[in-house]
Amino acid sequence: MANIEIYTRPGCGYCTHAKRLLQTKGLTFNEYDVYKYPDHLTDMRRRTLGRTFPQIFINNVSMGGFTELLDLEHKNTLNKLVKNV
Repeated sequence: MANIEIYTRPGCGYCTHAKRLLQTKGLTFNEYDVYKYPDHLTDMRRRTLGRTFPQIFINNVSMGGFTELLDLEHKNTLNKLVKNV
């Protein structure tokens, strides 16, 4: 399986939707709450120019946020990304 990481913040509806999508597909992920652990925000900014939440990485490649994740799902690309490890 792929290494999936998601940077989140409390109260973020898009974060909730992204996590729910991954969970319904039976995918496990590492969640980094940037409010609870501010060092994660520094790490996120080092890895991507994205400043919105969530920020999603699959196998250390930035996928963007929830909208991009949903687009991958609609194009049936998400399954290929997470299974081609």
